[in-house]
Amino acid sequence: MSANDIIDGWTQPTHAFEKSAELHLKIQTIEGVDPLDAQFGIDTPKTVPDALYEALFGQPEPTEDELAAIGDDPTKVPPMHTYAILDAAKITNLPELLEASALEHRCLFKGNAYDALKDVAPWVVRLEVGNSFTRNLFTRSSAPWHQWWDSEPGIYVRSRGTLDEIWAHFRKFTRVQDADGKWYYFRFWEPKSVERMFSAFSHSESQHFLAPCFDLYTITLAPRVSCKRLFIEHSHFSV
Repeated sequence: MSANDIIDGWTQPTHAFEKSAELHLKIQTIEGVDPLDAQFGIDTPKTVPDALYEALFGQPEPTEDELAAIGDDPTKVPPMHTYAILDAAKITNLPELLEASALEHRCLFKGNAYDALKDVAPWVVRLEVGNSFTRNLFTRSSAPWHQWWDSEPGIYVRSRGTLDEIWAHFRKFTRVQDADGKWYYFRFWEPKSVERMFSAFSHSESQHFLAPCFDLYTITLAPRVSCKRLFIEHSHFSV
């Protein structure tokens, strides 16, 4: 792929809202997050740990900005969706598992990069309550399909945007260019990588990266389980 084919999200102009002094990156820690067990014999198994249910699947009230944008009719505000950006290098046969999951999904790579790297590429998937693939992401047991939790397979974002809108936004950040003009893959979908990235970002850079998202969640296991919520205060963004 030539440099002309690459959309560089890092250097694109920021949105007008990013210049507002009222917007600030906030980081919260969610305590008490432990993986689900296999839940054998449970008629209605949980999809995510209790400590994460409201964060990942709750429906927050529309903000004033959202209501104003659609004529103050709350029925026209789209629901809040939950997306995971997952690393196929950490989940064996991820493309095939997503295809069988019945969940909406798409690889962040396309063209030659998709053909060559789809089995180790990042994939965005819209998670749903009650879906077994979603549940397996948050479960730890001896079963082979319950090993994903320990691999820290990706990050989670919430947005009212569609999957295609989330895909179009985040695929712009899959590569970064060095001072000599050489392109490298940038693994922002790694929880520890995105946390380090935000620790170095300015507020405007954080807002640029999170533009279509209500918030972003990371789950890391060492030295202990830690779940962090990253969000921009006092605002909700649409694509």
